[in-house]
Amino acid sequence: MISALQLLFNLSLIFGTPDQSSVLIVSGQNNHDWVRTVEHIERILLDANIFSVNISLTPEKEADQKAWDDWNPEFDAYDVILLVYNGELWPERIRTHFEAYVSGGGHVLVQHAANNPFPGWEAYEEMVGLLWRNADAGYGAYWDEKDGLMRISPGEDQGAGHGPLHDWTITTRDLEHPIMTGIPKSWLHPHDELYHGQRGPAQGLNVLATAWSDLEFGGTGRHELMIWWTQFGEGKILTFLPGHLWGDQEDDRALRCVGFQTLLQRSAEWLATNAVTIPVPENFPTAEQIKVTGE
Repeated sequence: MISALQLLFNLSLIFGTPDQSSVLIVSGQNNHDWVRTVEHIERILLDANIFSVNISLTPEKEADQKAWDDWNPEFDAYDVILLVYNGELWPERIRTHFEAYVSGGGHVLVQHAANNPFPGWEAYEEMVGLLWRNADAGYGAYWDEKDGLMRISPGEDQGAGHGPLHDWTITTRDLEHPIMTGIPKSWLHPHDELYHGQRGPAQGLNVLATAWSDLEFGGTGRHELMIWWTQFGEGKILTFLPGHLWGDQEDDRALRCVGFQTLLQRSAEWLATNAVTIPVPENFPTAEQIKVTGE
């Protein structure tokens, strides 16, 4: 007969301990390697020792209606929903549930290509603010060193894109935000896609970090937004663009970057608790030196 202590231990493995924040990673479709990306992100969160993590996978692409009917993620049971999803539009009942979760005070972390899907889902586009869309799909935005956040009118300039994988510098733009407190002003991030030209409603953008999109690497010659958050009802949505991994890509340093991992953990904690206790590690990258785990 199982003891009460063992039962509590088993339940803690499933639901986490009372002092942990709960995170649901949602994936299942993506043009990127979502399997390895989810493995990385789950381990990164668990390594912080303050999160319980579960995973919900959508049906595969072009699955039948029954498969979608059977997918019932319990958003309300979690402090944070972390999206590693870029695929087909969710059923209306799931979209309605998701909107109610966020507007009622639930929080969402949108990772890399999760800002690509759902064209036409107006609430999601309002939540994220800037998405992978063409130039006429909404406003663009970039960061100006003198004037701060700047907007580009719909139809002007270029739409979403990226250059080749390369190392680039991330710059903190809100030094006082809990996520960014103690983070170096600028630091090197390895071998990643640098998104540019994102489009959308671009309202209520609170910019935490940007990256210089170098013309030499197919960029825009501007500081592009990399991490920002918005408010939707009572909930917060934080978009976190670093962290690219193709299916045939062996070099996964973007996900093993100490800076990436630290900011991902701190972002999830802030969304869950509105505070940050996770320290900035001593081996955090600098403006001159990349730091990755596993080497």
